[in-house]
Order: sequence, then C-alpha cells, then structure tokens
Amino acid sequence: MLFKFFIIIISLSPLFFGSNRVWSWSLYSSLIACLGAVYFYTVLTADKKQALSLTFIKIPLLLISITLLWIYLQTVTWLPASWLHPFWQLTANHLNTEVAASISISPANTIEALMRLISYCLVFFLSFQFSRQSKNASFIFNSVAYVGTLYALYGLIAFWGDYKSLFGFEKLHYLGNVSSTFVNRNSYATYAGLGILASFPLLISRLQRSLKYGIQNNYGLQYFIENVIVRAGLPLLMIFIISTALLLSHSRGGFLSSLFAIIIFLILPIIAKKVKVGKISIMLLMIVTFTTAALWSSGDKLLERMDQITLTADKNGRLAVYELLEQQIAENPWLGMGYGSFEKSFRLYRNETVKGYYTMAHNTYLENMFELGVLPAGCLFLALFYIGLQCLRGVWQRQQHWYYPAIGCCATLLVGAHALVDFSLQIPAVAYTYALLMGAALAQSLPRSQRLSS
Repeated sequence: MLFKFFIIIISLSPLFFGSNRVWSWSLYSSLIACLGAVYFYTVLTADKKQALSLTFIKIPLLLISITLLWIYLQTVTWLPASWLHPFWQLTANHLNTEVAASISISPANTIEALMRLISYCLVFFLSFQFSRQSKNASFIFNSVAYVGTLYALYGLIAFWGDYKSLFGFEKLHYLGNVSSTFVNRNSYATYAGLGILASFPLLISRLQRSLKYGIQNNYGLQYFIENVIVRAGLPLLMIFIISTALLLSHSRGGFLSSLFAIIIFLILPIIAKKVKVGKISIMLLMIVTFTTAALWSSGDKLLERMDQITLTADKNGRLAVYELLEQQIAENPWLGMGYGSFEKSFRLYRNETVKGYYTMAHNTYLENMFELGVLPAGCLFLALFYIGLQCLRGVWQRQQHWYYPAIGCCATLLVGAHALVDFSLQIPAVAYTYALLMGAALAQSLPRSQRLSS
C-alpha cells in the first residue's frame, strides 16, 4: 500500500505545471517527507525485521550529504566574516544598520532549494529500497511508461485542439508547441524522453516471448508476426505517442538528448553481449519505423529548428551568460552565491553583453557551480555519475532484467546532456521521475543476493 501511494505521488507530480510552483512542490515535498517517515517507522517496528540496504548507496549518500551540509551552511550567520558575501556589508552600510549576513545572497531561496533537493534524494532512496524486489522495479518502470503516455496524450489533444489553458490558467508561453502539463516545452521534452526509455522493458519482454521459436523458419516467423501484433502492439503504440509529443514540443535539446540516450540503449546490450545482434536489430527496426512515422507526420517544425543550429548562433545570448558565469566561478570557486539564488545573485554580476532576463542559467552545471562553489557542486555531480556508472556496470552483472540498469545509465545520459543547454532537471516533476527511475535502476543493477541483503 505504501509503495503504491509512493508511485501515485510521483505520477501526479507533473500534473500542475511540472510542480514548478511554490504550492505544488511544497505539497509534494511534504507528502514525500511524510511517506519517508512512515516507511522508516514501518521498518523499525515490523515484526519481521526488514533491514535497510545502505551498503551499495553509501558513496552517493556521503557525496550528497556533503552538498546538503554545505547548502545549509550557506544560510547560517555565524560563519567567519571573510566567508560572508560582501553584498550584506554593502546593504548594512546603505541602511546604516546591522543585517544578518550569510554566504547566500538569498537565504530564503536557498532553504527552499534545499528542501526540494532533499525531497529528490528521498525519492531516490525510497525507490531504491522498494526496488530491491524485481516486481516493484517492474511496476515503477511500467508506471512511468503508462503515465508518460497519458501526459503525452493530454499534450497532443491540447495541441491539436488548440487549447490555451490548463486547469483554468491561461497558457502564455510556448503556444504552438506540445508542453503537456508543463510550462516549458524543453522540460516536457526531457520528461517525454524518460517515458520512452521506461517503455522499453515492456517492448523487450514481449519481443522475447515472440521470438520463442526464432524467425529462421516459417512457423517461427509466423508465430513472431502474430505475437508482435498482439503483444508488442501496445508498447510500440506508447512509444509512438510519446515520440510524437516529443517531436511536437519542437525542443531541439530534448530531441537530441533523447535520441542520444536511445541510441546508447540499443548499443549497450550488443557490447555487453546480452542479446544477439539479430534480436536487437528487430527492436531497432520497430523503433525506427515508428519514430520515423512520428517524425514524418509531426517533425516538420522541429527539423526546421534543427537547420537553424550553427556554431555561432546565439539568439538568446546564452553564450554571454555562460562566459560571465565562468568568470565568476573562477573568481569565487569555493563559497558560491547560495544554492537556488541564481535569479537574484546573477543580477549583481550581469553586464551589457547579456540580453534579456534570466531566471535560470540554461546550463545546470555552470549554475550549480556558481551557486554552490566548485567542490560542493562536484560532489553532487559525482554522486549522479557514480550511480550512472553503477547502472552501467549492472548491465554486465545482470543475466536477467539487464535492461533496468541500462535504462538508468541512459536516463542519466539524457538528463546530463540536456542539462548542458537547459534546466529541465531543475523542474521538480522531471527530477522526481528521474530519481524514481534511478533508484529502481540502481537496485536492479545488483545481483539478487546482494540486492536483498543489507
């Protein structure tokens, strides 16, 4: 019951603007915190002791703990004066009164961002604990796939029906693009890419059953065709629906990062010798056929935007932002400006080269180093890299269900690549879904004997 309630919470997180509103992310953070408390209480009071599995996540837990501790320290007022941002001294001089100074330029925003990050970590932790049982991991991947299809359907209906509102709120941005329940089309594109990856276990399991007698003989080929239509039709349709929504988002970064992740997913089992080239070729042929159909019917505008990509094009002035951030990181590599304070702190450093107003840096790596400092941000990046690397290792370790850790590795590549040019991973619904998948993928990257031990 607790597990299913957990899945329902994460599944509903994209519903209200990707939970990218104070009230929505606060609600989900509170629900996840309560769920975590109930889980720990259940484990501690269970008649049959259910040990927490910490051995295989201790390194990422240690790394993320360093980051979380530093974020908290950025908000306190009792650190050495030389650590505190000079903005506070200037404010005190201007107002001719004492002010509570901290490393963070906006402690309130830093605390809010800390709460969100903790909730993401808790989602990953709970997903890992629940997914030590393969049936729970399977339920997680299937849920993300089915729910992702529903959100894609909503996005397509709203797009083709020319609906310009969501729950009574007028849609002001990205008109003429599929963004589903998200405000930003790029954020939705990342979510859609995760949904496509999560659909692959359904497709693979059904293809494997259809290839029971091979395709080298007439009976085997007939059996394969009949079973593919009956069994693999639904997951192929799901992939087609989500791919269509992804293409109609017209997000270049979302499309390219998703395509990159899918290609790696198809290459991995060949390198790891998990399937024969012939079998993966059949899956590749099906995916290519369906995605080509989606691209042919829905990809005109996206292809137009792809043609506009050049090495020197910088319509939105992002390169100027990146260059300025790199300068500020070099000047202040250790302390940062305060996690979650980019919108306010960047105002102090922007110059005439930056056009427009930026609430996000459109590069999560630079933004995190700017806000946190190089070492705490590095710990955060290393934690994600370690988890992705363990998933990659799990592709070789697992004899069955190798595709679960493969999806974890490819999901990390997807969000990591898109984070170079956008901020999708900073949207709560995307971060929750990614954390959910990674917890399950990491748990399933371990052999059964290790998975069920503490």
